This record gives sequence, C-alpha cells and structure tokens, in this order.
Amino acid sequence: MIVSMAGLLMSAVVLGCLAGPVLDRLRRPALSPATAAACWVAALVGAVVAGAGLVAVALLSPPGPGHGLLGRLRDCLPHHGYPAIAAATAASLILVTGCGAALARSLPRLGRAVRHRRRHREMLRLVAREHRRHPDVLVLDHPVPVAYSLPARRRAIVVSTGAQESLSAAEFGAVLAHERAHLRQRHHALLLMLDLVHALLPWLPTVRRAKARLPLLLEMAADDAAARACGRRALVDALCRLSAAPGAAGALGATGGPGRGRLAERVRRLEAAEPVGPRRAVRLAAGAFATTAVAAPLLVGAAAIAELAMIC
Repeated sequence: MIVSMAGLLMSAVVLGCLAGPVLDRLRRPALSPATAAACWVAALVGAVVAGAGLVAVALLSPPGPGHGLLGRLRDCLPHHGYPAIAAATAASLILVTGCGAALARSLPRLGRAVRHRRRHREMLRLVAREHRRHPDVLVLDHPVPVAYSLPARRRAIVVSTGAQESLSAAEFGAVLAHERAHLRQRHHALLLMLDLVHALLPWLPTVRRAKARLPLLLEMAADDAAARACGRRALVDALCRLSAAPGAAGALGATGGPGRGRLAERVRRLEAAEPVGPRRAVRLAAGAFATTAVAAPLLVGAAAIAELAMIC
C-alpha cells in the first residue's frame, strides 16, 4: 500500500507540478500544436486521476471513513446473481452521474459558461438563417465581420453577412476549414474540460499554465488544418480581415477572441517559411509521454484499490 500511495503521489507531483513548466518551454518545430495539445491534455487527465486516486485511497484505507466498504462488497457480491449485480452497477453509475452533475452546478463559472452557450444557440435559431451552399453554416445579419463555431449537432458554424462581404471565396473557405477543424477535433470539449480542471485545481502549476497555453495551441492546430486545405495565404488574409471582430463567449472564433498578441503570433507563424516537421523520435517521445501520463496513474490507482480489497 505504501508503494501504491507513493506512486500516486509521485504521479500527482510530476504531472501536476513539473510537467507544465517543461511543456511550456517546448516551441515549434519541436512539437506540432496538435501534438503539444495532446501532451497538455494527457498531463491534465493524469494529474486529475492521480489526485482522485489519492483521495480514494485516503478514504478507503484504515482508519478512513470508507474502511470496510470494499470488504463488505467482496463478501456480499458472491451471494447475488448477475442481474442483481448489474442492477446495482447501473444504480451506482446513475448515482455517480448525479454527483457529477451536482458538482458541475456547484461551480458557478462553469455553469454560467454552459448556460450562456445554450442561450446563444437558442438566440441563433431565432435571428440567423441557413446558408444556401453550406449545410453546417448559419448566417447572421450583421455588418461586423464575424466567424465562429459552437458545439451543436447541426449548423454549428456562424458567420455574419459582414464576413461574407469582406472575405474572398478562398478566404471564406479557409475560415470554414478552420472552424470545421475545431469541431472535428472536439476543441470545445477540451476547453470545457480545461475550465472544469482549473475550477477544481487552480493551484497546480500545470493547470495554470495549461489555462494560458492550451487555447492558443488549439487555435494553431486548427490553423494547420485550414492551411493544408486552403493554403496559408488565404488563411492569413482572412485572419487579418477578421481581426477587429469581437469574440463570442463560449465559442471558438477564427481570430481566437480577445488577445491580439496571440493572433499576431499565429499570423507570424503562418507567414514564416514552411518549418521542418518534428522528428520521428520527438513524435514517438510525445506519444509515449501522453500514454504514460494517463496509463500510469490509472494502473497504480487500480493496484491500490485491489490491494485495499485484500486487506480490508
């Protein structure tokens, strides 16, 4: 048990405190934005899993308040049939889901963002119209050039009439490719997860640095997808034309919302000469880190719970 707890504690320290500063020093071309974002997400998930494992072990190990629970389950379950066990499992899952929903509601900032996003979608249904050529685009009658995406089952991309009038066909296609990359790569869900982790563990250095760095990496990853589809020049021109547009709360816009310094960094990166891609060894190392960051805390936590079940 001491070894398992030490492993969980080491995972929490390495991923929650040390991984962030190291990842923050990595810049292109050492890692592509998509690969760097995957490493950040893996570090966040691993830190949360390690922290949850420490809490679970502290609650279940003697003389914690959950001491004896695993032993009672071990002695009780063999006396019941599979239907009863399945029903109990389903009830437990419902209970855990309810607790998770209650936790989300207890976080005011995250709750406000979700409600604002929902109201935004409802408003768009009233004031926006469908695009004639693109089935996933809504058109908003407004002179300010705006383009952004919201997580939705259909018509998730919003563009204004000002954007349509100010952008050429190539630039408009680059903007749509950028927003479709956000939706395809589930960037909205990643940012929502980042907000949740930041609300729960704002004191961890990795979480603080991810809050500042990950949104920009996701924008750059979408830039790469749009540049491959439509060319760098069209995307740069589109970003410059949309640079004066305000950001929509709860949405991912092509210009990245507030923070013009970030937009300037993206434009400089796109205007630079085609960089040499990261080496295969670097990509393998990044993949190994992401896999280990998630798998190691899970395995150590599972081993700790199994050891508790034997001694309780």
